[in-house]
Amino acid sequence: MNKETKSIWNMEKADPTFDIKDYLQRFLRIWPLIILSVIVFLLASIAYLRYYSVPSYHINAKVLINDENSSSGNNAAPAIDLSLMFGAKNSVDNEIEVLKTRSLMEALVSDLNLHINWFHVGSIKDVEIFEHPLFLYVENITDEDEPLTFLIEDINTEGFSLGFKSKETGEFEKMHVAYNKSITVPKCGVFRFKMTNADVASFKGSYRLLINTIDDQVEDLRKRLLVNLTNKMTSVIDLQLNYPIKEKGEFILEHFIQKYVEESIRDKSRIADSTIAFIDDRILLVSAELAGIEGNIQKFMQGRGITNLTAQTQILLENSSQYAGKVADIMNRVEILEAIGETISRPNGKSLVSGSVLGAGPVDPGFGNLVSSYNNLILEKEKLAMVYTADNPYIVNIDKQIESAKQNISDYIANTKESLLASVAGLERNTNKIEGDIRQVPEKERAFLDLSRQQQLKQELYLFLLQKREETALSNTSNIAGIRRLDNPKAEKLPFSPNKRAILAFSFLIGLILPAIGLYVSDSMNTTINSRKDIEKRTNLPVVAELQHNDAQKDLIEFDNARSALAEQFRGLRTNLQFLMPQDMDKVILVTSGMPGEGKSFISLNLANVYAASGLRVLLLEFDLRKPKLSKTYTDSKGLGISNFIVNANFGLNDIIAPVPSSDNLMFGACGPIPPNPSELIMNPRTAELFKQAREQFDIVIVDAPPIGAVTDGQLLSEFSDVALYVVRAGYTPKDLVSLPEDMRREGKIKNLNIVLNDVSAKNKGYYGYTYGYYGQEETKKSWLKRNKS
Repeated sequence: MNKETKSIWNMEKADPTFDIKDYLQRFLRIWPLIILSVIVFLLASIAYLRYYSVPSYHINAKVLINDENSSSGNNAAPAIDLSLMFGAKNSVDNEIEVLKTRSLMEALVSDLNLHINWFHVGSIKDVEIFEHPLFLYVENITDEDEPLTFLIEDINTEGFSLGFKSKETGEFEKMHVAYNKSITVPKCGVFRFKMTNADVASFKGSYRLLINTIDDQVEDLRKRLLVNLTNKMTSVIDLQLNYPIKEKGEFILEHFIQKYVEESIRDKSRIADSTIAFIDDRILLVSAELAGIEGNIQKFMQGRGITNLTAQTQILLENSSQYAGKVADIMNRVEILEAIGETISRPNGKSLVSGSVLGAGPVDPGFGNLVSSYNNLILEKEKLAMVYTADNPYIVNIDKQIESAKQNISDYIANTKESLLASVAGLERNTNKIEGDIRQVPEKERAFLDLSRQQQLKQELYLFLLQKREETALSNTSNIAGIRRLDNPKAEKLPFSPNKRAILAFSFLIGLILPAIGLYVSDSMNTTINSRKDIEKRTNLPVVAELQHNDAQKDLIEFDNARSALAEQFRGLRTNLQFLMPQDMDKVILVTSGMPGEGKSFISLNLANVYAASGLRVLLLEFDLRKPKLSKTYTDSKGLGISNFIVNANFGLNDIIAPVPSSDNLMFGACGPIPPNPSELIMNPRTAELFKQAREQFDIVIVDAPPIGAVTDGQLLSEFSDVALYVVRAGYTPKDLVSLPEDMRREGKIKNLNIVLNDVSAKNKGYYGYTYGYYGQEETKKSWLKRNKS
C-alpha cells in the first residue's frame, strides 16, 4: 500500500510530458486554417515583392594594381624587409584602403552631382530613375546639411510646376518655373533648370527631386561599395557596387574607377613636378653665377685689350677644359647630392625628388632606387593618413620606414660624395701639371684662362640641369597610373535583393509555423481538460467512457433502435460497468463530479435509460438535495421524494418513486422538498434503509449525487455505492480538479472510483471515435433515405 501511495505521489508531482504525436494529430486537424495561413502569407510576400520592394543589383568590376614595390632594386630590400618585419600592409592592401576612403567618394559625388536623385512618383512607391527629364544646377543652397525635396509636375516645352513644402508656413506650395532662368525658393536656395536632349513629351506624370546632402550621399555610396582582394597571391581587386538601377550603378562605378586612376596619376606627377621645381631652383642659381663670370670675362678682355689667344695658350686652354669638364661633371653630382640631402633632412620634410637628376653614371641606379623607395613611402603615408590617425600602428610603422629611408639616402650621399671628391683630387693633380705650364704664359693670358675655366664649369652645370629638366618634363607627360582594368563595370542580370525564393520559402514556413505556435500557445494557456490523454497524464484512475457532445435539443436520448454515436457510447459505458460490478449484489452506481455544470445529471439520466432499454429494472435516485435537476425532466412524480422518506419512517420506497412514462423498466425517485441540512439528512439511518429496499426491488440503482468538490454529500453516499463515476467535462473542467478524485481514491474516501469524460468534441475522436463515427454516418444515411421516401 505504501509503495502504491508513493508511486501516485511521484506521478502527481511530475509535470505532464509533451506528446509530439498527439500534438501533430491535433495540428493536422486544423488543416483548413494551415492552408489559409500559408495562402495569406504567400499572397502578402508576392504583393511585397511586386509593389513595395526595391530590387538591388550587383555591379562588378576588376582592376589590376601594378605593385611597384616588387620591382624595386636590391638596394630597396632593407625597406621591404622592415615592412614585413612590422607586419605592414603591401601596396595592394594600401590601394584597397585608398579605394575605401571618404575623400575619393566625396570627390566623385561632387564632380557628378550624385547627391541629386530623381524619382518617378507612383501610386504605391516612388521609383528612382537614371534618365531624368531635366538638368538641375544648384547655384546656391541655404542649408547644405539638410536634404531638399521638390515635386516636378506638368513638364512641357515652356516650363513645369515646382512643388515644395514651405519652411516658413509649413504648407505645400507650388510655383511655375521657366527653363534656363534662376529661381529662388524661400529658405531653400537658388536653382536653375535646363531641358535635356530627350523628348519632353515622353516624361509623363509626376517626379520627385531629392537633393541629398553630400555627406549623406557619400556615406550611402560607401556602404554600397565593396572592395575585396581576389587572391592574396595576386594584385587583382574586386569592386562591387550594390544599386537599384543597373545603368546608374555602372555609370557610378565606371567614373569611380576613372577618378581613382586620375588620383593615382596625380600622385605620380607630383614626383616629377617636385623634381622640376628642384632643378629650376638650381638653374636660377647657376644662371646667375654664369652670368657673373661671363660679365667678368668681358670686362677683363675689354680692360686689358685682349682680342685673341696665342696657339700655345689655346692648346693649354683646351687641355685644361677637358679636365675642367670632368671636374665640372663630378662637382655637379656633388652639388646635386648635397641639395637632395638638404631637402630630405628638413624637419617633417615631405618633398618628392627623382633620383634621375644625377644623370648617367655608375652610381645612379642604386641612388634612384633609394629615392624611389623614399618617394613611394611618402605617397603611401599620405594615402594612409586619409584613413588612419597619427598614432595608428600603420602610420607609426611607415614613419619608421621613412626615417630609415632618409638615413639610407644620407649614408649613400656621404659615401658617394667621398668617392666623387677622391676622383676630383685625382683630376686636380693632372690639372696642376697643366697649370704649371700655364704659369709660363703671359700674366694677362693666364688670368684669362682662369676665368674661362670657371665659365666652362658653370656652363657645363647649366647645360646639364637644362637637359635633366627636359627629360623629367618628358617623363611626366608619359605617366600612367599603374592600374589596368580587367573587367569594366557590368551589372548582373538578376537582382540579388530581394531574394524571391528565400522570401517565398520564409513566408511558406511562417504560414506553417504560426498555426503551430498558435496551437501550442492555446494549449499552454488552456487550463481545462480536452481529451482522455489530459486525464491519463494526471491520474491513474481508469477512464471508462468518452461521451461526445449532445447535438440534440433534449437531454434524454432515445435508445430504442438508436444507432447514433452518443447512444453507442452509453452502451459502451454500460458494458464497461458490468466488468466493474461482477457480483450479483453490485447494483448501486454513484454519479458525481468535481463542480456543477459537468453533466453528471445528464449522464445519470441517460445511463438509467440505457440500462432500462436492456430489460433491467432500474431505479434513478435524485440525491442532489441542494440543486435538483432531474425533477425538471420527470415532472410526473408524486410530489414526494427522498427527503420525505428519510424524515418520515412511515413512508416506504414505493411511496416516493414513480414510473417513467417513456420506459416500462425505469422508476424515478425525486429529491423531494429541499432540506436545510442535506449532509445530516444523508447520515440518517433511514438512508441505509432506502438503499436496502432499492437493492431488493431493482437490478440497477443510479444515484445522482452532488459534486464532491463542493460538498461532502457525495462522499457520504459512496458508502452505499458499489461503483462511483466521476464526471469530467471536456473544455470545462480545470486540469487541477482531476487531482481531486485521485486524492479521494488514495485516501480511501470513495471506493471503486472511475472517470467518465463528457462532452468530447466530435473532432477529438479519442480511442473510439472512428467506430462511433461509423455508426453515426450510417444513421445519417438512414435518415436521409427516410426523408427522400417521405
